[in-house]
Amino acid sequence: MPLVQDVRPRLRIPRYGRSRLYLGISAVGTFVVLSAIGLLLDLPGFVQAGVGLSVAEQLPVLASFVAIYALLHLPFDLFGGYLLPQRSGRAHLPASRYLVGLGRGVAVHSVLLFLNAVVLMFAGRYGGVAGTAAAGLLLAGLLLRGRMMIASLLATLKLTDAAPEDQLPVYLAASADEGFTGAIVGVFRPQYHILPAKWNDVLGPDGFAYARYRRALAVKTGTWYRGRATALLFTPIGLILSAWVVGPRLGTAGGTIELSLWFSLWSFFGLLILPTFSRRGVTEVDERARAEGTPDEQIRRNTQILDGLQDGEPDRPSLVESIFHPIPSVTNRLEGPRSQGVTGCWDAARTTVYLSLAGLGLLGRAVHCNCGRPSLWAFLPVD
Repeated sequence: MPLVQDVRPRLRIPRYGRSRLYLGISAVGTFVVLSAIGLLLDLPGFVQAGVGLSVAEQLPVLASFVAIYALLHLPFDLFGGYLLPQRSGRAHLPASRYLVGLGRGVAVHSVLLFLNAVVLMFAGRYGGVAGTAAAGLLLAGLLLRGRMMIASLLATLKLTDAAPEDQLPVYLAASADEGFTGAIVGVFRPQYHILPAKWNDVLGPDGFAYARYRRALAVKTGTWYRGRATALLFTPIGLILSAWVVGPRLGTAGGTIELSLWFSLWSFFGLLILPTFSRRGVTEVDERARAEGTPDEQIRRNTQILDGLQDGEPDRPSLVESIFHPIPSVTNRLEGPRSQGVTGCWDAARTTVYLSLAGLGLLGRAVHCNCGRPSLWAFLPVD
């Protein structure tokens, strides 16, 4: 049975991308508001008041917090992963297979969130603010180091081929989600590329070769390194600030929950500012490809086809794009004013979303591009 089952109604409803955006705004907004209300009412303090100080008493509280989060997220998952694609005529799995896959993804994500919460609780207990920040940075490194394994646990992801002729190995991955784009895998330096096997079919030989070439350019220009450094700096900075605000409650279940709520607000701040740096990274790679002789028609063809596998929204209002989208629209990439010497941070925004797990952020599954799509929770779409 193929991993991707393309079940499409006869009529394909437009504005899928805008509908996904509204979903993301609703999901992110819900958890930001709940986090703010929880902090204003001091719900973590109320929780901690009824809990003893032993580890045996603390762990069930953290497990309950993770379970409540998963339950609150479920309606957004179901709408974003199944109901919206079905209504919009997009490729989707049958309901039974989708629900099984969603259950698997939620279970794995919940276990990761719980384990990270336990680590941060002990780090706060014995190391205070500095220990919490150090533990968060270590967790971020482990998330990047084990990204392929985590992605394979969250959803079925099969590596089907390797292309050893490149400077970095290129692995082809078969995913159940048409929006899967793979990534450049590595912690501080790239180790290998993952590209969707589906792109071989939809792009053709020349288009697929250009897709591989773009990934190599992201490394060659340095924009991948800048994006990775940005993501790795953003996470511990947020943990330091969050842990400092939590203060004496660090090392307790209530303090760890409070840390999660503060870090979720920090993650929201990142969702507002980091897309700009990521868009500049995409532009940097586009312009480098043109400078090295890639025909405009090849860039146009790849950009349009791959946008169709994502939001299918070639035009966006500038305000919407500047706030919510780390990848420029097709129109802006192909017809916008050409920029020379642009320096960006490729994939900084969405790498930071993935790494928010290290700070117990609650927005990592709520953003519009991956809401309800376990195949994209570890590898959020890149250009």
